[in-house]
Amino acid sequence: MIKLSKILNLEDFTLIVPSVAVGNVAQLTVDLLVASLNLQRIGQIITSAFIPIVGLDPYIETSEYLSTAVDIYAGVENKILVIQIRSPFIKSLNSFYHNLSQFITTNKISKVVILTSSYAYEKTDTELNVTELRYIASANILSDNKQVFDNLKWLQYESKHISYSNNKQITQIPGGGFAINLFDFLTNNNIPCIILFKFCSEGDNIPDALNLINYLNQWMNLIQINSIGSLAIKYPPSWKYLFGNVPSSEIY
Repeated sequence: MIKLSKILNLEDFTLIVPSVAVGNVAQLTVDLLVASLNLQRIGQIITSAFIPIVGLDPYIETSEYLSTAVDIYAGVENKILVIQIRSPFIKSLNSFYHNLSQFITTNKISKVVILTSSYAYEKTDTELNVTELRYIASANILSDNKQVFDNLKWLQYESKHISYSNNKQITQIPGGGFAINLFDFLTNNNIPCIILFKFCSEGDNIPDALNLINYLNQWMNLIQINSIGSLAIKYPPSWKYLFGNVPSSEIY
């Protein structure tokens, strides 16, 4: 169930959804989007598909509001809607996909951007010396943006892992979570959709998130360029604890 605490006209908005994947790169990217654009929490998705959690607001230290497993944020100026997912899924996501698709259609949201990541060791030999960023786009996205993507020198993903179902080829993104399944569900319902992802390894994945948000921004121009020529990125205050507290001096 999608529950909004604020009613907005979401027509022609872009919905950005992170897939829980290797390195949590997509969720880190969403953190940067919410903090940098000062997006406002407007609701949550109540579902048994994800492990339920509750915690302090990760973006405003003085906030009295709590965060949940799946929260929704909006930026009216940029016409974007962002979902943040903070826990892994433990059940079938079919009802989540159906609710999301119905919400998109009902509110006349223009397109969906799915952010994810993939294991770096899955790159093919021909991919080793080129950018680690890739995209997969639906036909209705490509028809309007293929020339733009080519001008940006973006590369379409060529999967070496393809399975077959009912004589249909199914592309896979190793380590990419539910990204492909959501993409297929939305495109089968004629919803314009694109996956943007980065090859990465587990560890400190902040640089990967910075690369992915730059990748997204090349197309959508959401974040302004600062005086030194880079994106005006703001880290959320919760990132101070990304790797835990500072070790106690008493252990040395």
